[in-house]
Amino acid sequence: MIIEIDQSGKIENTNKDTVIAFSDDNFGSLLIKAKDKREIQEIFRQAGKPRVFIYKLFTILIFLLIKNHLKKVEEIVIDEEYPGKSALIKDLLLREIRKIRPRFPKENISFRQIGKKSKAHNIAYNTFKKKRKTDIVVNKKILKFLIK
Repeated sequence: MIIEIDQSGKIENTNKDTVIAFSDDNFGSLLIKAKDKREIQEIFRQAGKPRVFIYKLFTILIFLLIKNHLKKVEEIVIDEEYPGKSALIKDLLLREIRKIRPRFPKENISFRQIGKKSKAHNIAYNTFKKKRKTDIVVNKKILKFLIK
């Protein structure tokens, strides 16, 4: 199974919710509220790591969205949301994935523009616009994944 992942409502836009979605034959979406993003961001600021907040949160949201499908996933294609940070995001994501699938190949995670015709884009956008119900809602309690 090859899955595509897209985001609607950037993580760094802390005045708006963020939706991460994936698709192939299966699909799903995850939402984090703006208020929770601001609280998580403040914790990273206090720790002296304000910019890492974006990439760590993005990665953990992807992981939480796909973790129940990892046994079937062969390849992950992530929309290129943060140019220049792909290696960091890949390493952080691989660290989490390998807790479930220890031999998941690094080269099976890639980044590219997936475009507006992608099912993942449509799911993310429609969930963000509240035209589709989200499948998973997370809140600041995900900090346990972020602070390691």
